[in-house]
Amino acid sequence: MYVLHLNLKIKDGEGLATERDFHGPFKAAISKQEGFKSVALLRPVDGGDTVLTIAFESRELQQKWVATELHQQVWSLMERHFAGYSLRAFEDV
Repeated sequence: MYVLHLNLKIKDGEGLATERDFHGPFKAAISKQEGFKSVALLRPVDGGDTVLTIAFESRELQQKWVATELHQQVWSLMERHFAGYSLRAFEDV
């Protein structure tokens, strides 16, 4: 399995809009992709960055999704709410 953790710095006042776009178009689009395993948007309990987790069967299938026009459309909806983000990738052992 290939898992991404994105630490999202949400712009002030954009939290609800981020959640709306995640639960609407982004989640609907990604969940239909080949190799998709899971996606979650995690709001911190004690402050700090929101975390987006994405899991695919393999890096190759995740990259296939990233290369689509649909990804570009729904990611741009999400990204407009971010002041920045960092990404870490993980593989199961």
